[in-house]
Amino acid sequence: MKYFFYSILIFSSLLTQAQVGIGTTDPQATLDIREPNPSSPTVAAGIAIPQVNTLPTSGNRAGQLIYLTVTNLYYYYNGSSWYSLQNQIYTFGDVKYGYAATDHFGWVLLNGRLKSTLTASQQTAATSLGIGTNLPDIQDKSIIGVSATKALNTVGGSSSPVTIAQNQLPNVTLTTSSDGAHIHKAGKATNYLLGIGFSQNLSPSATGDDEDTSSAGTHNHTAYLNGNVTQQSLSIQNSYLALNGFIYLGL
Repeated sequence: MKYFFYSILIFSSLLTQAQVGIGTTDPQATLDIREPNPSSPTVAAGIAIPQVNTLPTSGNRAGQLIYLTVTNLYYYYNGSSWYSLQNQIYTFGDVKYGYAATDHFGWVLLNGRLKSTLTASQQTAATSLGIGTNLPDIQDKSIIGVSATKALNTVGGSSSPVTIAQNQLPNVTLTTSSDGAHIHKAGKATNYLLGIGFSQNLSPSATGDDEDTSSAGTHNHTAYLNGNVTQQSLSIQNSYLALNGFIYLGL
């Protein structure tokens, strides 16, 4: 009877205790499990999640966790279905974009900094991926697929405005000669695309009327391909959303 009374007291105290501790007398959570020797754990360290050979048809509540031996993956129940935790497993070299501005959870910002600023394990992972002294700098760059002409981890191209060179223009000959009397006509100012120069000054009319002139004898005609104006650069920037880029190198 005495032992039964003591058992009731112990059981009652467990029911009224807000936290339960294993390996600690000062639990800091509903269930607080501590490793007795965290600096040198044994093979028995950790929590063994229940193992199954097939997924149950359903679960009792959201948050249930099991280990499926046929796939060697953890599965959790979200309240209606079982889902694998595989999407939470990353591989060294995985790349993502995001709004975060600093390293986080093993994801390292690709901002061109020295590889030596990373942790020792991150440096080892980066070296195994072929990253040299500096991390790649993804600022103002787009990612393209590796090909025979573009090796892995190489950069190229430019995000700056470009100017078309003479050898990039069409091969068009704009020369002619004419003898005898004939008419030169300049188009209206609003439609004037080519500048034509010869001994007589001919320019489009401000009023929009055509201006004619006649010239006899041999003479030259000169046409300016760009209207004889100062050449401007072309923008090759597509519409974009700027985000930070990260590579997974672990902790």
